[in-house]
Amino acid sequence: MADPKLVEYVKTSLAQGKPKEEIYKELLGQGQTIEVIQESFNALTTEEEKEDTSKRTIRIIVTIGAVLVGTGIFSFITANWQAIARPVKIGIILVSMLISYGTGWHMKEKSNLLKTGETLILLGSIIYGAGIFLVAQMFNIRANWPDGFILWMIGAIAVAYAVESYPLLYLAIPLGIIALVGHPFGIFTGFGCNSFLLTSSFLLLAATTITFVTGWIIRKKMPPELKEFY
Repeated sequence: MADPKLVEYVKTSLAQGKPKEEIYKELLGQGQTIEVIQESFNALTTEEEKEDTSKRTIRIIVTIGAVLVGTGIFSFITANWQAIARPVKIGIILVSMLISYGTGWHMKEKSNLLKTGETLILLGSIIYGAGIFLVAQMFNIRANWPDGFILWMIGAIAVAYAVESYPLLYLAIPLGIIALVGHPFGIFTGFGCNSFLLTSSFLLLAATTITFVTGWIIRKKMPPELKEFY
């Protein structure tokens, strides 16, 4: 069983930037044995692994929660869609989206609540996507359904780049795949524009390229301590 005080000393020394060899020399000079010192390092490693596992678990639970909340909002609005006036419908979508984005940004940037902020931003993007299809239904916009996923994907990428949110890239990837499947072989057979939303096979290709380029940029800017989580 490692000495808690010794483990804390090792942890503090590493946080101060001391190399492992220097810590060994200091502890050996204090009369500690190599076995005891190594035990402290092992205990610290185990503690960090437990913290990492806990953080990943929390992130997964919170993300699932955001998806369920977004689904609940979408289901509630859909169930009462006919009874709600058109301006109220648009207001609900816009207000919900802006509150999620704004609160998420504030928590992430101002309150240092990274996971909660990221989750609310993700929820805002889900509401944005649901809003695309609800507005299209409301105004009877006749367009190819994959175009909605393209617009949703581009919106997610734009927000991901603006707030440097890597998880939104994970949302954009399946959206792009759905859009590509919805336009079978269109990307290879022509580049004609859609007359309704001015989307095209070229736009689909451009959106796919933008996704990976944006992901690379965000990954490059991301602090080292976050890269292991995303």
